[in-house]
Amino acid sequence: MAERMKDKGRTTMRRLFKSKFIKKMNTLLKVYSHSHNAEATYKELLKLEPLIRSKGEESLFELNRASLLYDMKQYKEAAEIIMQIRPLNPEFDAKCAVVRTKILDSWH
Repeated sequence: MAERMKDKGRTTMRRLFKSKFIKKMNTLLKVYSHSHNAEATYKELLKLEPLIRSKGEESLFELNRASLLYDMKQYKEAAEIIMQIRPLNPEFDAKCAVVRTKILDSWH
């Protein structure tokens, strides 16, 4: 019982503080907004994949991965990734739809 309470505490603390993945991804994207170096950012983003701990983080990773591929004009790869992202919640799905439309319009 005490072990279960301890685990519950970890989960609660994790919710209170953003995950390591989210923190690092946000920092990376902030740097990208100034540098506009999609290739370097893409390589750094791939290094964050082992930090993913939830479906939401995985979906966000894939969305940003597709967006960076789009910025690198790798439209086919971006389209393949964006089409595989599963619905998560209305807000995220709306963001995905915008990116999906942009990528698919460029690819065709």
